[in-house]
Amino acid sequence: MTSGLAPASDNGAKEHPSAAAAGDGVRPRAARGLRVLVVAMALLAAACRPSAKAAHPEPLGQWYVVQQDETLAEIARRAGVPEEDLLEVNGLKSGAEVVPGKMIFVLNGPGSHPDAGAPPAPGAPAAEPAPDPARRPAARFRWPVDAPRVTSLFGSRWGRAHEGIDLQAAIGTPVYAADAGEVVYAGNSVRGYGNMVVVKHADALMTVYAHNSVLLVKVGQHVSSGQRIALSGQSGHATGPHVHFEVRRDQLPRDPLQFLPGRSAKP
Repeated sequence: MTSGLAPASDNGAKEHPSAAAAGDGVRPRAARGLRVLVVAMALLAAACRPSAKAAHPEPLGQWYVVQQDETLAEIARRAGVPEEDLLEVNGLKSGAEVVPGKMIFVLNGPGSHPDAGAPPAPGAPAAEPAPDPARRPAARFRWPVDAPRVTSLFGSRWGRAHEGIDLQAAIGTPVYAADAGEVVYAGNSVRGYGNMVVVKHADALMTVYAHNSVLLVKVGQHVSSGQRIALSGQSGHATGPHVHFEVRRDQLPRDPLQFLPGRSAKP
């Protein structure tokens, strides 16, 4: 009984040994190429996956209001950082733009301990001890977002000082002023913070709202408590959409949770 399959060759000749050897060589090379492609795709996927650590952490430092007769060179010398770095981080072209009353961001000097937070700004008083949570008075501020969920706390994070808290917020979430005050910064020239708003309040307090997608206020504008000042986003050095919120007294970072009502969740 004959098979319905066609013969391997019309003339019945066997495949030449050299042709078989060539085919055997091609198949391993193709298999190796496939393995290399799979590994490359896996590495690419890992590189694109959001990391627990920020590739470019927010710069460490503090906001400082330039005093009468002060120069940028003098401020840089006291802080122990190059004047050029202060120009770059503040988006300035020359020290002539630094005039009395202007608020600038002063980077930490190289001698600062990474877990100690920002050093005092030039002329600023020493940090106060954190108040006892059990004796904490009524909240000073309101939350900057509705239904707040804290994803990163104030303090040491990844071997560096984290000078605020991070709040989970999808892109476009309304961001509210924590209290009434004056907008003293609204822009994106501070490296790492993206689109940011800084509001100055009474009692030498300031609040910072960073990584926004849209800013809704301008410098010099007075805002009320709970006024919408921005829409959240992922601008600057951020691994995902969120609001970075800071509270500073006398220009030194404080734990925002000491100023806010009880939060809904911990990280």
